[in-house]
Amino acid sequence: MKKPDIYTQFLTLALTLTTFSCGHRSSSGNNPGRPEPLQDLRAQPKPNWQNLDLQKDGVFGTSAERAYDRLLKDKAATDVIVAVIDSGIDTTQPDLKPVLWTDPRDGSHGRNYIGPESGKEDFIPMLAIENGKPDHKIIQDDYHLHVTRLQIFINQLQESRKVLNRIVKNIGKKNTSFNDLKQYRPRNDAEENVLGLLLGRMLLYPNFEKLRLKEVDHLIDLGTFHLTHGLNDTIATAADTAAVTTHPQGVDGDIAADPLGLVMDPNVAPAHGTFVAAIIAAVRNNDTGIDGVSNHTRILMLKLSNNIREMRNADLALAIRYAADHGARIINMSFGKRFSFRREAVDEAVKYAMAKDVLIVHSAGNDGMNTDSNDFFPSARYRDGGMAQAWLTVGASGYRDDSTLPATFSNYGRNSVDAYAPGMEITSIVPHAGLKTWDGTSEAAPVVTGIAALVRSYYPRLTAIQVKEIILQSVVKRKALEGICASGGVVNAYNALKLAATYK
Repeated sequence: MKKPDIYTQFLTLALTLTTFSCGHRSSSGNNPGRPEPLQDLRAQPKPNWQNLDLQKDGVFGTSAERAYDRLLKDKAATDVIVAVIDSGIDTTQPDLKPVLWTDPRDGSHGRNYIGPESGKEDFIPMLAIENGKPDHKIIQDDYHLHVTRLQIFINQLQESRKVLNRIVKNIGKKNTSFNDLKQYRPRNDAEENVLGLLLGRMLLYPNFEKLRLKEVDHLIDLGTFHLTHGLNDTIATAADTAAVTTHPQGVDGDIAADPLGLVMDPNVAPAHGTFVAAIIAAVRNNDTGIDGVSNHTRILMLKLSNNIREMRNADLALAIRYAADHGARIINMSFGKRFSFRREAVDEAVKYAMAKDVLIVHSAGNDGMNTDSNDFFPSARYRDGGMAQAWLTVGASGYRDDSTLPATFSNYGRNSVDAYAPGMEITSIVPHAGLKTWDGTSEAAPVVTGIAALVRSYYPRLTAIQVKEIILQSVVKRKALEGICASGGVVNAYNALKLAATYK
């Protein structure tokens, strides 16, 4: 049998997992959740199934719609700020624009921690630190996956540039216009594909040259530079690993999703933050996109990764502190990795958030492994042995009430995973008003975040620890989940809100 080329191998790996990390079956690295774009080809359950009810609708959702119908009508609520640490967000989305948190001082909707390229990504010093130790291969494999992913992305962009140059040459004009491109008849499949992508992005740019610069040329330059600098596996100077924080001028209010790049194959990273935020709080009942779980939420976006750059722990620590200092009552973290560089910085930031009554919701990861015996970060357990008490780790479940309820890709653990939530075949919005369907614990975590936001908005006096307690005590238990999570069940909004009403 012929061995698949590296491109096919990579897509097989990346697309059978759930990044900005989602339904990849392996969430190593800091791609928040790694979605599974191939799921778009499958028969889908009912729209917004994660909000539906098992008895009424026949899918193992969270009964959020039932809660709205029976428990929340005419009930007063207060807005809750939810921080989403991810890859940015499409702030023009009609389903998200009305629910964005706004900084009263500068009008921004969050912070972007991706500064100018400096130092090395966390992989590099960790490879040096773990050299000769058991975890070295885990980190090395993840590093090579990220390098391969970026090389493939660059190669795809370079091919798109060649096709664009041929199209421009065939048009035969010095300054090609969008109208010229609209009238152009593609001569082969490659031209048809690239032209389709280009026309789909046309409204975002004033002219063709600006589009080509942002969606092709600049991404190639950034990606190539990142391969030779941030992902270069040599440590030449102390400065490569000494920087604890992002370059100061890199922290700003630009949380917008990065250009997707003119590539046909799934480029999920820039879409991940938008996808996750919509699950939590997309405007409800507006006949657009999807219905979020929570209807009284303001999304504070903290951007730490994109389609080229990886998340750094130093920046993650800063983002957690920023969220805690700016009123976030819940932080959603749909990402994870098998190693943790400068773990103490994240631990201290989490302790800071705990002291400010913040609930943290984290995706369990998509490696299909037992995290009671295998490390996955960030973690509720501190290096010093203590635990973050207001922390929920979430596995992914499906919509069928049978033995297939727990997703096979989801990490699990009687002690390390708290509960399961819908995370298979979840439809949400992506940049430029599109809809995609992905699998992953990255999708499950925001479902729980949405429920937590519902509870905190209608019962604002409850503490973060009480909200965690309510969510876990109100799960719908199933034998299929016994022994693989602490609660043994799937979270349920209706049950949680009923239980919250009994708290004094």
